[in-house]
Amino acid sequence: MSVVYLAVGSVTGTAKAVSCALKERMERAGHQVVLDEAASVAAMNSSGCDAVLICTSTTGSGDLPANILPFYMELEEQFPLQNGRPFGVISLGDSSYGDTFCGAGALMEERFCELQGSAPVPRVTIDATETVTPDDDALFWLEEWMEQALA
Repeated sequence: MSVVYLAVGSVTGTAKAVSCALKERMERAGHQVVLDEAASVAAMNSSGCDAVLICTSTTGSGDLPANILPFYMELEEQFPLQNGRPFGVISLGDSSYGDTFCGAGALMEERFCELQGSAPVPRVTIDATETVTPDDDALFWLEEWMEQALA
C-alpha cells in the first residue's frame, strides 16, 4: 500500500485530533502514515511518501499555525518539486473571520500546486461554527481522497 506524509498545523489541538483520526483510518485501510507535527521538507523527503496530506487550522487573519509555518517557508525556499505527487488539504477554521476563513489551508494548497503536486480532490474546509465533529467531516472527505490519491 501507500506511504502518506501527514503534516499537521494545530493551535488548540483540534487539527491534531483530526489528524489522529485520519491516521487511524488510513492505517486501517493498509497504508503507512507518517504523522508530523513539526513538518519539514527533509522529513517529507526521507519518509519515502507516495502522497502528502496536510491538516491545518487557521490562526489570526488567515495565518498558518506556528508549528507548520517553518514547513511552509522551507517549501518556498527549497522549492522541492512534487512532480505530480498527490496531495490533499484539510483546512479547519471559523467562517466568522470572513475572507480569511481557512486561509492557512488555502496557502498550503497553493504552495503544493506551485510545486507541481497533484490535487485529485479539492481542499476541504471545515467550519467550526457549523460542526462539533470536525473529524467526521474530515473522514468523509478522506474516503474520496484515498480512492483518488492512493489507488
